[in-house]
Amino acid sequence: MSTWAKAGESTEELRAATRLETREFLETGLRPVGCRSCATRVLVRKASAEHTSVQWTADPATSCPEFAARVSAGELSARIDGCPKLRTSIELAVAEGLVEVPK
Repeated sequence: MSTWAKAGESTEELRAATRLETREFLETGLRPVGCRSCATRVLVRKASAEHTSVQWTADPATSCPEFAARVSAGELSARIDGCPKLRTSIELAVAEGLVEVPK
């Protein structure tokens, strides 16, 4: 099976460019936010007023009491939508200008 590449660009150059674009997409604009209830730290990016990306820097089942309680009750951490206390902390960080919302 052959691979497609733009004229003048090697497959490896395209892969490197894709990795760079992926890293920029995943990391650009992320701001650290600490939960004001338990001090768990996450990385947050607002893509719009409605859309918030959260990247956990530690396993939420061990760093967040809300997640820990729900996981110990039998829920899968991957299915837990989020922590309301962390959500409030993120909203406060946005209101304080610590996390920017694109217009």
